[in-house]
Amino acid sequence: EFREGYTTVTYPGLERVNRYQPAVHQARLVDVKVAPGLRAGYVMGSGDEVPEALEQLGVRVEMLQAADLATGNLGQFDVILLGIRAYAARSDVKTYNPRLLDYVKNGGTLVVQYQTQEYDNNYGPFPYTQTPRAEEVSEEDSPVEILDPQNQVFHFPNKITRADFDGWVEQRGSKFFKTWDAQWKPLVETHDTGQELQKGVWLEARYGKGRYIYCALAWYRQLPYAVPGAVRLVANLLSLPKAK
Repeated sequence: EFREGYTTVTYPGLERVNRYQPAVHQARLVDVKVAPGLRAGYVMGSGDEVPEALEQLGVRVEMLQAADLATGNLGQFDVILLGIRAYAARSDVKTYNPRLLDYVKNGGTLVVQYQTQEYDNNYGPFPYTQTPRAEEVSEEDSPVEILDPQNQVFHFPNKITRADFDGWVEQRGSKFFKTWDAQWKPLVETHDTGQELQKGVWLEARYGKGRYIYCALAWYRQLPYAVPGAVRLVANLLSLPKAK
């Protein structure tokens, strides 16, 4: 019978301290729908647990390597997601970025999670800038305004409201756009206390027959904790190719 566990906290030059906590495993039940039969490609960046969360939603996930980006059939995927810091961690993502744009142009849905300044080189279909000091919102309970409430991503298959931004952990997101071309449509606005309004958080652009989405919300922090609203939002993002 295990009643307590501990994590050792230390650092070179400091003493070892054992942090004791009750031996509790937390489970969450999330009311969420996802379009059936989705097939997703995932380009891992510096490392996150988002693919595991997608599989828990019933989405078939395939991890994409350099060869897949170079010559693979990207069109077989309903949606392709780029993991955090992919443009910093993998040179092949930069090299084969035109293939990702072609995927969107031909009708695909590409979701790019937060990227650092290596991405600030107009890798998207239309111009944008982050600047070396890209903004972030660190208050996880910061107010969120939905700027395009009629957008499909807020209706299918889950109805999204402001309540879906309650109960988030650690932060809202980071590495927002500072400026962007008129072809980009900002979807939400948020800000820390005393910070100017941040609208470069989550943007969508129609390119050719498909959608290109840059979303710097901290999915990689929310999904491992099964934060209900974040799970529902990601399910809607994944389901966009099936929306009417």
